[in-house]
Amino acid sequence: MKLISRLSVALLLVFSVSAQANAKENQGVLVIGGTGNLGSYLVKQLAAAGERVIVLARSSSTYQRIEGSTYEVVIADLRDAEAVTAAIMEAKPAVIIDASNVPGIRMDDGDTFYWHSMRTLVAAAKDAGVTQIIRHSARGAREMLTQAPPAFRDEPRIINYMRDVARAEIALEQSNTDSPVAYTIIRNSKLPPEPAEPTGGGVLSPD
Repeated sequence: MKLISRLSVALLLVFSVSAQANAKENQGVLVIGGTGNLGSYLVKQLAAAGERVIVLARSSSTYQRIEGSTYEVVIADLRDAEAVTAAIMEAKPAVIIDASNVPGIRMDDGDTFYWHSMRTLVAAAKDAGVTQIIRHSARGAREMLTQAPPAFRDEPRIINYMRDVARAEIALEQSNTDSPVAYTIIRNSKLPPEPAEPTGGGVLSPD
C-alpha cells in the first residue's frame, strides 16, 4: 500500500497542474477502471483532494469500493469504441487515468484488447482536448513480445495478457507523434513469480 499511496500523491501533483493549465475548457480526472482495486483507490484519493472525478464504468459495474466519495459517472464498455469516445467527449476531463482491468476479457480476447482500447482513448482524448493520459501498466510486459520467460511458456492466457499490455504502451507512444497528448506510463509491479512487495516509493519521469 505504501507504493500505491506515494504514487497517488505524485499523480495528484502531475494532473493538478495539467487541470489548472486547461481549466477554461477541460476539468478534472476521468478514471477508467475507477470501480476496481487500483482505480477505486485513486478515485477516493482524488475526491478527497477536491478534484473533479469522473468514473468511466460499464453498465454492469458496482460502486461499493468508492462509496462515500464524490464523483460523476459516464457509462461505456472499452470494447465499444463509439461509446468510449462519446463518454470522453461528454466528460471533457483534463486528465485520463487508465487503470482498467477487465476480468474474463483481458486474457480471453487474444492479445489486442488493450491495444484497441488505447488507440480509441488517445484519439478521443485529442478530440476532447485532454492534456494528459496516465496509463497503469505492468513491468515485464515488453519482454513478453519477444520471448516469454520459461515460467510462463505453458500459460498462453497470461502471455496474451502481457503482450496486450505491452502493445497498449506502444500504441500510446506511437500515437503521440502528431498533435501529442502528454502521457505517463507507470509499471506497478514486478513480473510474477518474482517477489512484488511494496518498495516504499515510486518515481515519475519528468514527462
